[in-house]
Amino acid sequence: MDNENIKYDPHNYRIHGEENKRLINKSLVECGAGRSIVVDRDDVIISGNGVYEQAQSLGLKVRIIESDGNELIAIKRVDLATDDEKRKLLSFADNRTSDTSSFDFSLLVEDFEVNLPDWGLLSDEIDSLTEDVDSKIPEDLTAPRRKDPPYIKIAFTDMKQAELFEKEMKPLIEKFDGASYVFGGGEL
Repeated sequence: MDNENIKYDPHNYRIHGEENKRLINKSLVECGAGRSIVVDRDDVIISGNGVYEQAQSLGLKVRIIESDGNELIAIKRVDLATDDEKRKLLSFADNRTSDTSSFDFSLLVEDFEVNLPDWGLLSDEIDSLTEDVDSKIPEDLTAPRRKDPPYIKIAFTDMKQAELFEKEMKPLIEKFDGASYVFGGGEL
């Protein structure tokens, strides 16, 4: 199959920020392809949008293996042995790149009729959005509001998490006309 037939998922639930894209690209350059992508019968990507995007930028070919989902397809890297440094790096890079992307929670909630906490995906996020977080935020980090627009307040347990969230969400928030956010306090 030609790469040109493959289409990105218009409802991709993963957000691939610049750092995530950089790491996927770095992994492909230094380790080669290690994980497959999944497409549906219409050649729309089910999983692997970020990997496919970076593979395309590097000119990697795509080989399609058809399946009905009743078998697990294993990719055997014949160039790698168990003790190879490159193999160890690929194992780390594969897991690390996943850690640097995030879910588009608004799209997940909009699209899914299944109980997402049953999948273990949103239990912490739902808890943090539904508990009374106002009492946990220091007074100097809260912002008085000039009007009462709809808003979401999210509290983090450490600054590193908050900084990563701000870095990944800023480009998304800027896409919405009139949307604003406060990081670390200030007025909306």
